[in-house]
Amino acid sequence: MTSSFSSARDLADAVVHSARRVGETTPAVRGADWRTATVTDVGAGTVTADGIVCRCLETYALPTVGDLAVITQSSSGNWLAVGRTADGTAVGWVTPTLGTGYTQGNTSSAGNNNGPIRYRRVPWLGTWWMEWDGGANRANGAQNANILNAALASQFRPVARASMVIARNATSITGVANSTSVVHSLKIDFDSDGTVSLVSATAGDVETNWFSLKGIRYPLS
Repeated sequence: MTSSFSSARDLADAVVHSARRVGETTPAVRGADWRTATVTDVGAGTVTADGIVCRCLETYALPTVGDLAVITQSSSGNWLAVGRTADGTAVGWVTPTLGTGYTQGNTSSAGNNNGPIRYRRVPWLGTWWMEWDGGANRANGAQNANILNAALASQFRPVARASMVIARNATSITGVANSTSVVHSLKIDFDSDGTVSLVSATAGDVETNWFSLKGIRYPLS
């Protein structure tokens, strides 16, 4: 009796353990699940992570080998790559020191009340972007080579020049009839060497006195 009972109990334990193993490895039994995995290969709309080929969500548009990604499996066995986990390199708003002749828009009399110039590095659709906000005043004759007192750090620089049109104080041109507010914009270059340069800061009879960077955004890669 003891031997039979022991054999029956061992058999029952073996069945339970076997069923557990099957359940752990069979999606239809286990149900949906997710985990993190390192990307080792990037395909056309897919990634391979820990040997598993996963279809990428649209928001995971630019995966990179080495990403620690969140992957998930449906109960039918299909795998999806949801996106990469945060790597701690996102940067909140930074308010830089401006170059000589430039004044931050901290008051209604500076920067057309756009607030101080500031920037941040943000992820969007799988790549890093630079975003600017605020405005400043410019003294007549102030240098245009870099509105900042120092070049931006490498992590904030585009790989190629990003040229934008920005708002500035409106300017009338002498000799042109009904010329009020004829000039109200100028070009600014965000260069790969970290400088931020106003282009044509003088126009007509009046130089640029205030300008705004609010809403400027460009990719860093």
